[in-house]
Amino acid sequence: MKRRSSSLLFIALCCLAPAVLGSLLHWSMLLWGFMSMVTASGSLLLVMTILSGARTPADPYGSGESEQPAEPTEQPYQETRVIDAALPSAAEGYEFLFSATVWWRPVSDHADRSDHASPALAASSVLSRALEVVQREQPDRASFARYLLEGELSVPLPDRSGRVTAQAADVTLTLAPADRERLRKLNDLRKDEEIWEYERQHERNKRRYLGDDVLKSAGSAVVWWLTRHEDEIEKAVNMIGPLAQISAAANDEEVPELFRHLLVPPVGARNGATVGGPQWGDADQGGGVFDREEEVGVSDRLLLLLTALGLKPDMDEYTVLVHRVVRDLEATGLGEAAKEIRRTLLLTPEGGSEEPEGWPSTEADATEPWASGFPAADGSPFTDAAAGTFTPEPAEDDDAS
Repeated sequence: MKRRSSSLLFIALCCLAPAVLGSLLHWSMLLWGFMSMVTASGSLLLVMTILSGARTPADPYGSGESEQPAEPTEQPYQETRVIDAALPSAAEGYEFLFSATVWWRPVSDHADRSDHASPALAASSVLSRALEVVQREQPDRASFARYLLEGELSVPLPDRSGRVTAQAADVTLTLAPADRERLRKLNDLRKDEEIWEYERQHERNKRRYLGDDVLKSAGSAVVWWLTRHEDEIEKAVNMIGPLAQISAAANDEEVPELFRHLLVPPVGARNGATVGGPQWGDADQGGGVFDREEEVGVSDRLLLLLTALGLKPDMDEYTVLVHRVVRDLEATGLGEAAKEIRRTLLLTPEGGSEEPEGWPSTEADATEPWASGFPAADGSPFTDAAAGTFTPEPAEDDDAS
């Protein structure tokens, strides 16, 4: 701005100088005007020449700026390989196998000091960065950890010493075949154990539901059965006895007196059939409830048959049939069964013999038809028609013999 004002002042003085000089020398107006124009043009050209010479010429391509010193040329990347390097995982005893292509180059400050240790420094730098990633991953997440490594190792970073810059490509991360098989088995076992645990919990819930709710009492058991068979009212009535037994067994209790007459077989059916016969239940229980879990013997089955036929121990027909069965069993070589029936179903009077009067001796030949000496009672149902070849002899003959 100051230079411009000085230039304008100089041009104005050059224009006024001819006018002042012409008025003093009494020039004509024409000469005075001509001289003013000449001095004005000359001063203007002079000022423009001076200003253009002082200004730096502009470079249209910007080459007028001072050029910066050229940076040194960077070294090209070099390649090295890392193959199956073992890296620990988050699980003890399981290691990842890491492989990659390492690209490295010397840092610019150490470009002139490149030596044979640079590839090792680059590989060490990549392995250290990979270790920070995989040591937090489970061994069964090898595929997922590989993608994390590709992103982490694709950025070139200097090593700890600052001598080389390294990055990795073509990253692979796997487990040893034995570890993969071991993990597969453990995974299958874990899943099977989860299923088994759910099944066991389901079974416990069912037992709790049946024991604490359904079988809490005979009434609740009947209601539960009826809800599942809403249209079978008559069958529900027949199920009251069995459900009462099941409910009592589930609670380790006796069957309530209210339901004992509905049991199958009824309470006392066997105890009332004989005096001194086998007990169907525990003597401490008082009711003599039939124990369904106890194995039924030969004498028990025969007693059921006799009871179904309406025969009682004080009847002659009862004794005759039992003795005949005993003899038949002995004749066929089933002595143990015969002894069991004789011991449990035959009454032995004190000081007397088990066998009725006139019965053939047990020492007789088992192959002989012993039925010829079998005593028969009047009105016995075991006649010739009922017993096949059995024909009782008159009592007089027995006495005569």
